[in-house]
Amino acid sequence: MIRKLNIIVVFLLLIITSVSYGQKREIERAVNSSSVPEKARTWLEDTYEGHKRVRWYFQTDGEKEVYEAKLKWQGKWHSVEFLPDGQIQNIEILIKVRDLEKEVSQNLTSYLTENYQRFKIDRLQIQYTGSSGDLEELITENEAPRLLTKKYEIEYFGREDGQNKMWEGHFDKHGNFIEKRVIELSSTDVLDF
Repeated sequence: MIRKLNIIVVFLLLIITSVSYGQKREIERAVNSSSVPEKARTWLEDTYEGHKRVRWYFQTDGEKEVYEAKLKWQGKWHSVEFLPDGQIQNIEILIKVRDLEKEVSQNLTSYLTENYQRFKIDRLQIQYTGSSGDLEELITENEAPRLLTKKYEIEYFGREDGQNKMWEGHFDKHGNFIEKRVIELSSTDVLDF
């Protein structure tokens, strides 16, 4: 057990020291619902009618600031981001790799295999963006309207040029690469692991 923990710590330290470009350093802190814009709270209550529990967070990555609601809905974890004015930005739904459509899975795997000596997907989400009404319909009707933009966001460990890094990658609805950036881990991420 201690050997495994040491390996994990060394791996994460390698990741931290290898961070060099396109960095993502998210800072997230829990907030009371009373500090969230009323427009965001109202949209969430109306859309996820009957939900059991919501956790609210304020998040910044140095470029954008959002309020994020995290909740479990119909057996899946949902993350709903709102701009500081309360306007919904997107809905992300956590899924498993095995839940991907065959084409998407093949394209993601192909990209990762071609670009990394080794890789491991840590987190995979479907991301929907669009109008407030279309996003509401996605949840209430359990069906994605045509006008929504569907993407995939994955966090993964990848070995590139002999160095291990943690990445956030964005892929289109077919699993084709759009962009990536290194995730900068703080020292507390190592301790919290």
